[in-house]
Amino acid sequence: MINGWNQFPFVLRRKILFTLLAGAASMVVSMVVFVVIADWVLLILGGIILVTSLILGQSLWATAARGQYEIVDGICTGVSTHMLCRYRKVHLTNEQGEEQTLLINKSSKFQLGVHYRFYFQKSNHLVIGNDYLDAALSTNNFLGFEIVDGSSATDGLA
Repeated sequence: MINGWNQFPFVLRRKILFTLLAGAASMVVSMVVFVVIADWVLLILGGIILVTSLILGQSLWATAARGQYEIVDGICTGVSTHMLCRYRKVHLTNEQGEEQTLLINKSSKFQLGVHYRFYFQKSNHLVIGNDYLDAALSTNNFLGFEIVDGSSATDGLA
């Protein structure tokens, strides 16, 4: 189990850890509030969040352990954002000179000329051809990204 953990990419390990910590923190806060003011509803909601984060953490662990993720890396050659969309288009050029366009959440920040590595969960959803619909159908596939140029201090999460 620990050996598998060390073999996972850093981005996936961090996402699993943060997911589990968020559930545990929610439960701890709910228990403290319950002790202080005896709020059963908040305690139950904290328990639901804990169970949900455990299930999501287990799902992420299974994805990483089975290698059911794809890696896309390349140098960022352009970023375009549309006003009314919740995603931005990130244009990458890989080592073979092939250009790819990824649809990534607007909250992630990217710099031109920087080498990024993106992690996506493999899926069998259909690609419709409409950017908005494709982004909506692949919402949960993005696992995270990291900067490859040697500086991993500014890695990103989804």
